[in-house]
Amino acid sequence: EEEFNKYKMYPEYKKINQFNFMTIDEYKRIYFWEYIHRVLGRIIGLLFILPFLFFKFKNKLNTNLSKKIVAAIFLVIIQGVLGWYMVKSGLVNNPHVSQFRLALHLLLAFYLLVFTYWIKLSLGNVKKTEINASNLFHINCILYIFMIQIVYGAFIAGTKAGKLWNTFPLIDGEFFPSQLISLKPIYSNFLNNMMMFQFVHRYVAVILLAYCGYYYFKTASNDRIGKYSGLLFMVVINQFILGIMTLLTGVQIELGILHQFFAIILILIIVRIKHSIVYSDSII
Repeated sequence: EEEFNKYKMYPEYKKINQFNFMTIDEYKRIYFWEYIHRVLGRIIGLLFILPFLFFKFKNKLNTNLSKKIVAAIFLVIIQGVLGWYMVKSGLVNNPHVSQFRLALHLLLAFYLLVFTYWIKLSLGNVKKTEINASNLFHINCILYIFMIQIVYGAFIAGTKAGKLWNTFPLIDGEFFPSQLISLKPIYSNFLNNMMMFQFVHRYVAVILLAYCGYYYFKTASNDRIGKYSGLLFMVVINQFILGIMTLLTGVQIELGILHQFFAIILILIIVRIKHSIVYSDSII
């Protein structure tokens, strides 16, 4: 009750939930997820710091690996600060977190995941002297396209744009509605127009699906990365279908979470492919 009374002082309650007659049980539900998220963040920090200190004390880490782990710990700290900065944006007159801060928070989460996974994959491996430049170029392009998807996924989540225009493939019965470029200057539509957020997220997904299919058929005969590119294509197909289902249901929470989970699987597969191109097999 004490926390609920504090919450009533903030704009989200005064401008939204007060008029929805929010009960304390409803408040408990949002409080629970906020609380668990912060506790998990602290646990993650300890999982990075404590084992590092233990193995450093036991002289089990070389200088290169120590530097990488310290960098990862620094990223965890920055991620915590960004989380605070993101939440702070929703405690002002506009009772919604900034989609830009949310996107930054999410991007750093993915980068921390990728950075940690790359360290794991690199243990005992050596860089190749000759790298297939074409394969590396294509997997980098897939990675950059996927980063765009993450950003616009965050924009959609931050503005709740997923609850609007719940049809596919058309938006408001049109492929290219006039409202897509309703803001001036034009570039502002890519930063503040919820319909544009949906449009970009939908059709970049189509581009990503086609590109991953092309990459699979290009590398299928490669014994080292063919199995991973095939897995990538399969997961992208499922992610594409899941994204459509999430949209058509108005972002049913279970589907939304599953959609995010598949995004994590996707980024790990992409990183695994890139690592296989750059590094040789383990020498352990």
